[in-house]
Amino acid sequence: MVTLPWFIPQYRDVKDVESASLNETDGLLSSTQNSVVELSEFQESEDLKPHNYQIKEYRDEANRPWWKFFDEFEYRITSDQTTKKDWWRFRWFDNTMTPEEKKLLIKLDLTVGVYAILGYWVKYLDSANLNNAYVSGLKEDIGMKGNDLINTQVIFLIGNIIFELPWMFLLPRVSLPYFLFGAEIIWSLFTLITYRVTSTSQLQAFRFIVGAAESPFFVIFHYSAASWYKPTEIGSIGAIFYCGQFIGVLTSGLLQGAASTINGSLKGWQYMFIIDGVISFAVAFVTLFLQPGTPQRCYSIWFTDDEIRLARSRMKANGTDVHHDPKSFFDKDTWGRILKSWHFWILSFLQMFGFNTNNTSSGSFALWLKSLNRYTTQELNNLTAVPPALGLIWIMIVCVGADFTGKRFGMVFFSFIMNFISNLILAIWNVPERTKWVGFYLSYWSWSQSSVFNPLISDILRADSNQRAIEWQAIYILGLQSSAWVSRLAFPTVDAPRFFAGFTSCAVFSVAFNILLVVAYFYYKRDERKLALKNGIYLYNSKTGSIPEQAKLKDSDDNPSKLNYTIAVDSLEESSN
Repeated sequence: MVTLPWFIPQYRDVKDVESASLNETDGLLSSTQNSVVELSEFQESEDLKPHNYQIKEYRDEANRPWWKFFDEFEYRITSDQTTKKDWWRFRWFDNTMTPEEKKLLIKLDLTVGVYAILGYWVKYLDSANLNNAYVSGLKEDIGMKGNDLINTQVIFLIGNIIFELPWMFLLPRVSLPYFLFGAEIIWSLFTLITYRVTSTSQLQAFRFIVGAAESPFFVIFHYSAASWYKPTEIGSIGAIFYCGQFIGVLTSGLLQGAASTINGSLKGWQYMFIIDGVISFAVAFVTLFLQPGTPQRCYSIWFTDDEIRLARSRMKANGTDVHHDPKSFFDKDTWGRILKSWHFWILSFLQMFGFNTNNTSSGSFALWLKSLNRYTTQELNNLTAVPPALGLIWIMIVCVGADFTGKRFGMVFFSFIMNFISNLILAIWNVPERTKWVGFYLSYWSWSQSSVFNPLISDILRADSNQRAIEWQAIYILGLQSSAWVSRLAFPTVDAPRFFAGFTSCAVFSVAFNILLVVAYFYYKRDERKLALKNGIYLYNSKTGSIPEQAKLKDSDDNPSKLNYTIAVDSLEESSN
């Protein structure tokens, strides 16, 4: 067995320690009072296996306000916990957190957050540079014509899609930091040597390899982050992650503009690929030291054993599967649950709609600027930095807003309203030029929701890590593959800069997404209600059923909402999804 130096991240075999203190992390009191009661109709679910459930609150649904339907965490957080939160005041850390949790989150932000923004920065620096290079001399120098640009982008996506497939199996089973490091080295190398291309076929071959090597980055980040962060925390770290994407697109234009002024033996676009490749190599080594894996399979040198245990207990309290060894990939029950579930089908279509609401990857803004024939190469590239710079604001509104308000579905819905407005303006096209600028400036609303929507999928699938890896990845791949052929049909380069079909389809998909999102929310609330007991909330209706004896004590000094009861569940009526 090879022994690695201490400073190289390696597997941390941290054993869980059973103690009463773990109950405190779950928000439960250490002392319990056994109380065998019957389940109400609200708690009947196949997800509630025979088990002892500790009750934190008895909640009467008889007088439930209508607006509670829009509370996404209604059946996860007790009324007592809700009143302790300062919903009107923005805090990076929840005011109910312990000092140990705050320290853990600081370390997570400095590792997961830093590697996320750097990794996504170089990913999109290396992706967006093709559009900037195309309008900066690449087209003429290697003889690109017709739809060569969009075809090259599609080939990049094909490489990405094909090599996403193995991660349905690999995600919960491999050393994530090592695999990601190796992939980043490959994509850095082929980004750098792209400066040597002399033909369109060479360019497309290199872009296929870069796309293949970039495939694990997005999925590893989301799988890992959703394993460390609670759903009310992950939006902010997602905002940091997506800021990396927008900064990548932004700096690609600025760097290309600067590279165009270099006086040397190479062309400006060639210097750009060299600069991108060198930066990417550096970030690959940073990622190796910062990517922590998951609490179940941690590789970080920055976390103590107690912090890893705390991370596991936090996620366990959220209902997230924290078992080290996942079930077999070929487990029939897992695949049966996936194919019979509402979330696989509805979320797959949502992902496909979402992937095809963005017009930015086509290079539409840069191509429109070039068609105006009023800007130098440097000025044109500098102007392409404006929409992603504004996108930094859009993403902070959506992602931080989702954590601040607890309304993840609502913020995603809002982002697609704004994206619809952007693409409607551009689809009409025959509008004053200043209005057209507004349309392009709003275009990055399409990406602003991704780091809310994708963690939301992980949260819905939190109960089984094997199912989460398979189903989340399948949903993502279905969305990604659709963008390869839809973009080819909707944004052929020869239609530039008008792209009527492209802008129209983006607007239509935005509306379709929001309609289906409303349907998904109804199913989500139904499932959360069934799982209320698992979260320590016993539901009953005083108008239609009996009142539990413990709930009758609510006016006494021993308020049940502040006590901890144990409910012994011996048998449950199975109900399908």
